[in-house]
Amino acid sequence: MIKNFLIALAFSLMLINPSISIAAESPVDVQEIFTSSENIDGDNFKYPKGKAEMRLIRVEVQNGATIPMHSHPVPLLGHIESGELTLDEKTGISKTFKEGDSFVLSANTPAHTMANSGNSSAVMWVAVASAEGVPTLNPEE
Repeated sequence: MIKNFLIALAFSLMLINPSISIAAESPVDVQEIFTSSENIDGDNFKYPKGKAEMRLIRVEVQNGATIPMHSHPVPLLGHIESGELTLDEKTGISKTFKEGDSFVLSANTPAHTMANSGNSSAVMWVAVASAEGVPTLNPEE
């Protein structure tokens, strides 16, 4: 019982301060994967006004498929679980993200497409910091 209490305490402390590590014998392994205060272009981002809403979205892009030109009115964190996706900004800048890569997009990020540039389907997880009624993306014409 004391061991379970100590594990719970260590986990709680780590949530408060991620630099605290849990002992090696612990059955809990928490790893911070990615942190950023800037989007992929180095700009700061702002959260939308309104009642806060978090979203977690799984996006699978088939081999050769492209998500059409769009922008994001809210900040989002993307993480590539598998495959490879290439973001092409309207400005001509191109960035490729591979398995294990993470990135932030925001309202400051120029309109872009996201294409599967690998040899198999790609899976991307997207966490969105939004507000009720605010879309995750806006299609561009």
